Amino acid sequence: MWDASSGLGAARFGAPGGRTLYSPPSLRRLARTIGARGSGPEVCMRLAAVRPSRRSLAGALAASALAACSRDPTCTPTIALPAGAPFAPSASDCAAAPAVPAGQPFTLSGSATFDLVPARYDPVTGAGGLDFAAVAATPIRGADVEVRQCASVVARATTDAAGRWTATFTPQPAGRIWVAVLARSADPPIQVQDNVDGGAVWAIGRPLDEAAAALDVHATHGFDGCAYSVWRSAGPFAVLDAMYTAARSLLDLPRDVRFDLAPLRVNWSPKNTPESIGITHYDPTRGEVFVLGADGIDTDEYDREVVVHEWAHYFEDTFSRTDTPGGGHGFGDVLDPRLAFSEGSSSALAAMLLGDPIYADTYWAASGLQAFGWSVESRSWADDPAPSAFSEMSVIRALWDLYDSGSNETWDATALGIGPIFDTLVGPQRTTPALTTLASFVAGLKQQGGVDAGLVDPVLARYGVGPITSEWGDGDEALRAMYTDVAAPSSTPLQLTASLDGRYAWNEQPQNHYYVFTATEAHATVSVSSTFDVDLEAYEGGRLLAVAWGPSGTETIQDLTGTPGFDTIPGRVYVVVLTGWGGVSSGQRNVASYSATVEFSSLPPEGP
Repeated sequence: MWDASSGLGAARFGAPGGRTLYSPPSLRRLARTIGARGSGPEVCMRLAAVRPSRRSLAGALAASALAACSRDPTCTPTIALPAGAPFAPSASDCAAAPAVPAGQPFTLSGSATFDLVPARYDPVTGAGGLDFAAVAATPIRGADVEVRQCASVVARATTDAAGRWTATFTPQPAGRIWVAVLARSADPPIQVQDNVDGGAVWAIGRPLDEAAAALDVHATHGFDGCAYSVWRSAGPFAVLDAMYTAARSLLDLPRDVRFDLAPLRVNWSPKNTPESIGITHYDPTRGEVFVLGADGIDTDEYDREVVVHEWAHYFEDTFSRTDTPGGGHGFGDVLDPRLAFSEGSSSALAAMLLGDPIYADTYWAASGLQAFGWSVESRSWADDPAPSAFSEMSVIRALWDLYDSGSNETWDATALGIGPIFDTLVGPQRTTPALTTLASFVAGLKQQGGVDAGLVDPVLARYGVGPITSEWGDGDEALRAMYTDVAAPSSTPLQLTASLDGRYAWNEQPQNHYYVFTATEAHATVSVSSTFDVDLEAYEGGRLLAVAWGPSGTETIQDLTGTPGFDTIPGRVYVVVLTGWGGVSSGQRNVASYSATVEFSSLPPEGP
């Protein structure tokens, strides 16, 4: 889910005279929370999932619960390390003698693992949930390790592909030695932090209380069959592992992806509820991901496809491009093709990078853990009743069929792998003068070396899409009809009338239309008139230039400084998007088809 408002749905923000409007959650998201706050069976009394104070590592280490855990060699506590904050240990920790000889080099090694809980979903029965019976101890890969003594970090290390690490240091005469494994990787740079605790980095820690050269650290899921316990330490490492897997899959292609230029912060907390963060989402205004973690409501940390779907939004925002309007979306929606491609391609990319064709999104209901999902392999009338480029499910399955191998499907005779798809996303999809839809992607894909256009088209046909030949949608009648080519704005105003449909939401195809022109002058003015609320946006190569986001049906587009119209460069291509808000998006009943008149001119608008 792309969240343009740091909340549920999408918002229009920073607009001259604008307002914030939220779209309703999709039907599938509503289904996830039905009964979620129930207490469950009477035999399973819900317990609050709490953790000790985590304002500093010292606070966590000094807590009595943590001290009790440190006496149990099988227990690894959850702690959180404030980013950049100094270590302020307890007096007893600093006064204690180290367990190994001071003043001489000591080499310590160990392994770092976490409980990976499989998220299951059966597309045939609709059953699913978290499979705690199949938990696997999984290496924590590429993570930062710190050896700490009193107020100092005395050594640093990085876990390898097997979760192993080694550090050499010289202990001081006083100070208990602790090993902390952070939910943070350097290559790629991903940090899982506690957004409820000032961005403290999640970590697991264990003291070295005997003169041993090895110290293993393990993060447990903490589920007791009814609720999560205080030691719910595996969650942030599950989130890190899913995103690390996705990023490394691209780096290992190999492709030169400069993740180092765009470090990703991921916000997970057991206190992240639908009320506090909305849904698990990527926030483009902050470039960060937020993940639900509330026990008994929605815990997404083990839902790997959900997590990597949001990572894919980060990827498209940072290394590719998306012109999506955002907002609610669900099964059967006839979406604006920008939204359909953004959501569909993100789910498809998650399946590709994780190597898993089953999307499983678990949630809590009164009867316990359940799941929602789909298979990218099998087309279903239930989740895709009208296949087209306006359906995110059609986009998901079309991209998967273009990617996968070993299929005996008659329409799917190609197996491109991730390489050409990645090259398209970071190449022609990023630079297209059109808007980012399935059309711009397919047109760019067909340009890639080794891609046979004749094998792409049968896959598109399987999902109700024509043989796309251009980024403007040529070859698919409905996609091409989204665009109207208009003459360059001139001193002679040009008026065009579009038909919109109030029975659909503002981010669906029947409420949107695109106008394209190649500029011949240095300025353009676009106005709109309708009996219902309508908006305008002007783009050049995906860059937002001007908006008309007022609440009325009669307004003139303004650039981002509030000046009427927008500057243009002769020879460049511009796209103006008309969006209707009449009908269901404004709570208006019995609104079907309505019209909007759009006027293009190179003249400044007339005064009042």
